[in-house]
Amino acid sequence: MSSQSTPILLPPELIEQIISELWVAPQIPQERILLFKTLCRVSRMWLGLFLRVAMRDVHIPYPLFARDFLRLLPERAIVQGDADLFTAEATALVNRLCRSLSFHVNGGVSSTGAPMKEPAIKLYSQTDAAPTAISTVLYMVSTFEYLPNLRHVSINYTDWGYDDLFDQLRLAIFPSQVTHLSLQYAFSGRAVLPLAVYLKALYTRHQQPRFTIPTLRHLTMSGVPTEFVGDMLQVCPELETVEIENPARLYVLAPLPESVRTLVLRVPGLTLSREQMHWWMLAAAMDGKLFHRETKGRIVVRAGTPDPVAWTETKRHCKRYGVELAYEREESDSPCS
Repeated sequence: MSSQSTPILLPPELIEQIISELWVAPQIPQERILLFKTLCRVSRMWLGLFLRVAMRDVHIPYPLFARDFLRLLPERAIVQGDADLFTAEATALVNRLCRSLSFHVNGGVSSTGAPMKEPAIKLYSQTDAAPTAISTVLYMVSTFEYLPNLRHVSINYTDWGYDDLFDQLRLAIFPSQVTHLSLQYAFSGRAVLPLAVYLKALYTRHQQPRFTIPTLRHLTMSGVPTEFVGDMLQVCPELETVEIENPARLYVLAPLPESVRTLVLRVPGLTLSREQMHWWMLAAAMDGKLFHRETKGRIVVRAGTPDPVAWTETKRHCKRYGVELAYEREESDSPCS
């Protein structure tokens, strides 16, 4: 009898599902680049399956990836002529499949991904390649009407100031087919945290938006001051759903745009304390007519187990103003009230 074992061949559908779950999992840019390079080298079949996943949910971790991504867009691919296997297959897929674009802007690394010597926060930059890549890609997609199935744009800032998005007009030209926008700000390391707290407290509202995005319907924000949320509400006047992580001082947002029907408050953690709910200052927000009087407003809280007494009080107060308050466990999609 032969001692050699027969290799187990997985069906392509299962391989694609495994690749998809790996790709959509949260990762830092360095991990995503390593995964990208690894999956491209397994075999031609794996390359084809991976490209379907990667071109459906595109990540641009560094500026050089933005340049490579723009090479895949139809007219550019024609001008460039003969391409390698990767470029040829990716070009055929991206315009048909791409549904989301995620940009990663890190003030603590160079344009090639090398870490800076000293931790710091970049307040803004007119010439930095990473945020410029956002403007360039969105301009190309919008102007030449690429990616017709694109619906979600996500921008992830690390160690970066809040004003860059507004002052440098990063979203001034925005694809009209996109309905969802996610903005996430994070700060790495203890060395920059005191400055991050200071920047959040120092943030002041912009008087008038220099651009608007009337096609957006869903806006998600995390790591931002409430005043930043207020500025984005001016930029996006036709929103229907607004989601905020670790909200505070919601009275700053009153009144919400008339189109907003749902406000999602996300608080990561196993529990939701009375103190955390107190900082929402919902009573003051309701007094300021948070929702338009013709709108049947709804607040959805996604969090751990709430303090029962504080939750009951909050729900009663919302009901007094005709606003529905619903609860969803952070790890579950099933709502309860």
